[in-house]
Amino acid sequence: MNAQQWLRPTLPALSCALLLLGGCAAQQASTGSAPQTEASAVAGAVAVDDAATLERLRSQARRGDLDSQFQLGSFYFVGKPAKDLKQAEYWWQQAADKGHAMAAVSLAYLYTGRDNPDFANPQRMLKYLNQSAAGGNPMAQHILGNLYLRGEQGVPRDAGQARRLFQSACKQDYAASCTALSTLP
Repeated sequence: MNAQQWLRPTLPALSCALLLLGGCAAQQASTGSAPQTEASAVAGAVAVDDAATLERLRSQARRGDLDSQFQLGSFYFVGKPAKDLKQAEYWWQQAADKGHAMAAVSLAYLYTGRDNPDFANPQRMLKYLNQSAAGGNPMAQHILGNLYLRGEQGVPRDAGQARRLFQSACKQDYAASCTALSTLP
């Protein structure tokens, strides 16, 4: 099983997380209020269609705001304002290279080549997956744990390291890792 095959189940979760995170941050940026409910977060994601909101996000991203860079990359990835994987890569890389864990796991996914084979880059996929896992991202820890468990994608087989990664993700209530732990010998 290659990375594309076992990452496939995480795409819906990643897409939802990207949209919800983007919506929450867009809503907070425009209102300055406390975190919103899920319903208002989804409404906030729709608000990105507003040209003024998108321009404000671009402006904040250009000034170096990591969450804005991550959001902008996410919007380009999902097609808002238009799907542009080069722009998604650019903005995610800006944030990931400064330590944004979700931007790093997003880049790792992009580098699987699943959405576009031209972006397939196993070394960069592992670089950003490791970076995100080290930053505490439970999704990245789980994915990396599976690579260690199976010894795939250039990662050595190491059940002990897989267990440690699953434990870390499970402590953050990442259900798939808790399940994986229960099936380990």
